[in-house]
Amino acid sequence: MSMDHSVVLLPALGETDAQTAELQAAVGEVAHVLIPDIGIRGSTPVILEEPALAVLDALPDAHSHQVVLLGRGWGSMVALQLAGTHGDRVAALILSTNARVEAMAIRSLFNGVVSLLPATVVQQLGGRPADVAALLDQVRPVDVRSLAPRAAAPALVIVGERDVANRGPSAALARSLPLGNLRAVPQAGPGWQARHPRLVVELLVDFVSNLS
Repeated sequence: MSMDHSVVLLPALGETDAQTAELQAAVGEVAHVLIPDIGIRGSTPVILEEPALAVLDALPDAHSHQVVLLGRGWGSMVALQLAGTHGDRVAALILSTNARVEAMAIRSLFNGVVSLLPATVVQQLGGRPADVAALLDQVRPVDVRSLAPRAAAPALVIVGERDVANRGPSAALARSLPLGNLRAVPQAGPGWQARHPRLVVELLVDFVSNLS
């Protein structure tokens, strides 16, 4: 089955080129794929508007052409920013969170306190861009609350049934979206998307096809 909409891949920080390439190949079997550069550069402050505008610049010239945003972690935050500010260009959102149990377990007391603050506050306190982006990459509800209500496009939040670190954040993200839906993938654990990119595509096609 092919899709009428182009799909924009917005990966998490630290996702390898190989992982992105595998997902690109899988999505490419059903739709045209775009992969804008949403990376973090230099020491300038991390501002979500910048990568969102990079995505906007990569979209087809026809203003009426809507795309599906497929984001994970940091990519989900960028997707929410774009959907909230240029919703006329977004047909649907497929999002996932990127919380990590191992990162949570080894945090110092200082990092534990910092993780509870909105990333914008951490930035104002002098947090390094890489650290701010890492917080955003986990798509914490404290950050989502200011973005998600503005994203009016139909949205599907996907999470592995056995992905303990992401079940809570995923449910919170889905609840905060005006048209949010949560889909737990049976038997799937941490890292399932990288191991089963075609399953991600199946969820994508099924969700988008049911919108029309």
